[in-house]
Amino acid sequence: MAVDKIFENEDYIIVNKPYDMYINSDNENEKNTVTCHIASHDSHLSSSTNPLYFVQRLDYSTSGILCIAKNKTAAARAGKLFEKRLTRKYYLAIVRGHILGFELADIHYAVGVDPSPQSAHKMSPVISSASLSGEPRAAHTRMLVLETGSYCGDPVTVVLLKPITGRRHQLRVHCSAVGHTILGDYTYTNKVDSTPHRMFLHATRLILPFLQDPLDIQSPEPFFTDLEFSRKWKPGKKFYKYKTQEDFTAVCDVIDKNYTVGIKYEEFCFKK
Repeated sequence: MAVDKIFENEDYIIVNKPYDMYINSDNENEKNTVTCHIASHDSHLSSSTNPLYFVQRLDYSTSGILCIAKNKTAAARAGKLFEKRLTRKYYLAIVRGHILGFELADIHYAVGVDPSPQSAHKMSPVISSASLSGEPRAAHTRMLVLETGSYCGDPVTVVLLKPITGRRHQLRVHCSAVGHTILGDYTYTNKVDSTPHRMFLHATRLILPFLQDPLDIQSPEPFFTDLEFSRKWKPGKKFYKYKTQEDFTAVCDVIDKNYTVGIKYEEFCFKK
């Protein structure tokens, strides 16, 4: 798959990462990486003749916007925004099941390493005192229901996700924790959800509020333009329009609001 450059200036390259692609690899024989497509295999190393600096990460299975700095100064500038949680990130996801209990939710489950020996690289939510393990860190995700429908006859829901914190696998863990795993998420369905051709999680919009020349980057909606998905999809109830850039910006404004007047709201958190 090609790696499309959405934006580039003297400091940053912002790409639309395909699903099922690594960002980089120390294995020189691994060519399925973003770095191999846009630069050289070793460009993520400081020893490279033209090093690149990844100021954020996306999972192998996740597609969408990825910001890459061209120099240390630019990396530090963007890194501070991420560290101070000043960036705004928005993801489209399709999850299993129809979400009927709420339209908007805040998910506050802490996320830690899954202690099970057979679950390497897997994370776990703290939803009860029994799940307090793996040195969990506080995590917060907002979820807005956009549309219900069916995929291969099974109920699914299109949601907008806004991570407030940036924990490993946070969105996947939080969706699973509220009973709606992401469609095609092989890992967080215990290797059950293997039929879909991809995991349906896409980083759709990234806002970097630099004091000078702030960046607001949006990628095209990736699911319904994919024939392998759209021919298996049947629409149900639509709550918000979201497929054009203008409509997606509008639903981002909805999920940004602190108040919940007129919206069916739910909060998920572990109470000791």
